[in-house]
Amino acid sequence: MSSKRQRKSRHAKRRYASKRQPASHLGLTWSPEIPVAEAASRLARYVRAASSDAEAAKNARTDLRAEIDNVARLACGLDVIKAVSAARVAMIMERSLTGADQAVASLELIALALVCRDSASGSGDVMTEVDSSRFLPPALEAAAQEALAVGSMIVLFDTPRSDPDSKMLVYSVQREIYLRNPVYPHMLLDTLRGLFGSAAVNHDCQAVLGFTGLEAVNVMEAVWVFSVAELGQRFKRMLDARDASVPFIEAWDETQPQSEEARAAAWEVYEAVQDLTSNIDQATVIDADAVAQRTGYGRATVDAVLDVFTLVGLTDVDETFERFFRGDNPLRTAPIVADPQGRRMVVHEALTLPAIREVIETRLKAAGRMIAYEEHRGEWVENDALDLLASVFPSAQVYRAFNYYIPDPAATTPQTSPEKFTKRVEGDGLIIIDDVALIIEVKSVALTAEARGGIVRRLRGKLRDIITAAANQAERLRERIITDGRIRLDDGKWIDVSGVRETHTIAVGLEDLSGVTTATTMLIAAGLLQSDNIPWTVSVHDLRIVTELLDRPSELLLYLRRRTQAEATWKYRAVDELDLFLHFLTRGLYVEPDPNKLAASAPWSGPPTTADLRRFAAQGPEMIRSYTEPLDAWYEAQLDSKGELVEKPKLAADQRLLDLVDMVIKTKESGWLATATSLLEGDGRVQKTFGRHAADIAKHVRRDRQRHSVTHLMAEVSGKHVLLVWVCHGLDESADNAASSLVDYLQAKKHQARAHRAACMLFDPTGTKLLRLLYDNRPIGTDPVLDKAVANLVPLEKMKRASSRPIRPV
Repeated sequence: MSSKRQRKSRHAKRRYASKRQPASHLGLTWSPEIPVAEAASRLARYVRAASSDAEAAKNARTDLRAEIDNVARLACGLDVIKAVSAARVAMIMERSLTGADQAVASLELIALALVCRDSASGSGDVMTEVDSSRFLPPALEAAAQEALAVGSMIVLFDTPRSDPDSKMLVYSVQREIYLRNPVYPHMLLDTLRGLFGSAAVNHDCQAVLGFTGLEAVNVMEAVWVFSVAELGQRFKRMLDARDASVPFIEAWDETQPQSEEARAAAWEVYEAVQDLTSNIDQATVIDADAVAQRTGYGRATVDAVLDVFTLVGLTDVDETFERFFRGDNPLRTAPIVADPQGRRMVVHEALTLPAIREVIETRLKAAGRMIAYEEHRGEWVENDALDLLASVFPSAQVYRAFNYYIPDPAATTPQTSPEKFTKRVEGDGLIIIDDVALIIEVKSVALTAEARGGIVRRLRGKLRDIITAAANQAERLRERIITDGRIRLDDGKWIDVSGVRETHTIAVGLEDLSGVTTATTMLIAAGLLQSDNIPWTVSVHDLRIVTELLDRPSELLLYLRRRTQAEATWKYRAVDELDLFLHFLTRGLYVEPDPNKLAASAPWSGPPTTADLRRFAAQGPEMIRSYTEPLDAWYEAQLDSKGELVEKPKLAADQRLLDLVDMVIKTKESGWLATATSLLEGDGRVQKTFGRHAADIAKHVRRDRQRHSVTHLMAEVSGKHVLLVWVCHGLDESADNAASSLVDYLQAKKHQARAHRAACMLFDPTGTKLLRLLYDNRPIGTDPVLDKAVANLVPLEKMKRASSRPIRPV
């Protein structure tokens, strides 16, 4: 495992550097926010200049080739290591001075252009005479940025605009072009060591590759660590030299001779800058002997690993960049490049670790030795996902890798009861907590190069294998929960799910598919998902982060409710699942319900107001900006024991309400999870009201010694309304007596409102202690006794309705 001070930032828009320096001085952008206006203007120019999309695509390819040739020219004959290293340092320095985001993909374009240039020369010499005196790294990087912008247009013109499958392809390809390693390195290392921790898997790797999977992980980690550390040391030297020279600069007097100390300080600044300019390639070249020493492996093993991950065979410039801009980046699986003298470097660190799994999987598959790996991979991901979710719900019933029975559709006689079911199927995971069931489906299938590289049918096929299959398999278990109330296992045991009132599906995989899965409406339009069966599709790494950020189990349930609404990803557009989750924590991820549908589901609420209609009509798609910088800072602090304390991103909610939610959770009474989650549904105004209800009604108790209460009915478009009751018992009655009579009230009120769930929170007369949580989630039905009881209740039309609104910071 790497040093805590050598951890890189996770997200595409975050910094990367050795943590031995302030991160603000060392950083590139994994994925830029392309200015919408600039991209639209460029797109419009191509459209106006062409009579068809095909002609526009041809023009873009012509311009791209011209820009790539310009990149090679601006490299001034320098080898790939010197040119890429210098451009990288220039980008970091520019960002540290201006704060401007620089797309790390432009470094890849420079590397690919120069590798093709050198390969096409036909000899060991570069094609252009070296003229380092004219080399300007910022100009080289600017040309690469222009090539990146031009090349990104091609897929837009090559793809039919009205085809849902093509829209998915565009999302996927653009993400492959711009996003690099959306995983924190320490988490990725944990995963890689888990995947390649099997003796059987390493035996196959040794036979096929000449080294084990763990050897590949440790060698590539060492390459990553040395590259980051050496560059960081040189930046530190420059910053230290600059700081040391400041007193001499401030005291400088041109009429006086400079002291020996001042000259030494100035010379140190000069040499430090030289290290970051003319000599920087010495810091980025891979030292195989140092890697061998760090890992303890022989030089032959280190060289074997480096050979597998070194880019070779690129000669055709057009073919190379056609691949790149179709999402099949050659550097994705070969992140190391070599100069004509055989020196090697990693183009940038975000490529290093992600390449390991794909390369090994591809080689094992080609050799027909995937069985042991696939079995181990599936088991590892299942256990990791279930462990993460179980940590959120410590008291939950957790079922892992079980077989159960469903009715056989081919049976001659319809199978109508679980005892008669004969078709056995598999379930990856089931978590039952309170009256909520979480169905976990694990899909460790990997995306192929064809699926990434712009072949629609391949991408659709893989998405069907991952997303559609997970939804369908979860649906058959969900149907048994809803229809039968019990599940028959193949070992003769039963799972009682008769009390479940809410189900959610979580599809967990190794692949980060955020570019596609954050656009649920697009998946529905493509026929890959049904609007009434939407799973939360998440990578195991993002799931780990989400679970580490949660403070309460009710927060995850609320996120599942909002994230799996079909309209959620229509309104909120993001390329990263964590941007959606952090938006949820800070802003709510709330979609305004249709007021007319809400009124139809709750006639007692009256017609929609003008304000309701206006809010609903006004909402539209919203691009989610990056929300993960606070997350990056928190993880940096967590991994750096000597760093400053950073507050973890938390749910923005009224503190008094959170205190109430915590009291409800602590009771662990029936209905605690659903009740705690429903309390969090409201906006800032509703939250404050809910948080102070107990204290407010306690004032009335103190005045007249009598029991007092307040009731809210929260309407849902689905018709699954929620009834919430706050009560402080009187000074002259016990909590037990109050609870006994409140049970009857809660049942009658739930029956009157046709509510899906009803909860009553009974407090002491001071309103500070939650004494009981009464809960009723029985199915709605006919009941003559309750009909009579309803006659004595306040009509629903006279109740104040508590509507859900977006959560705002308070």
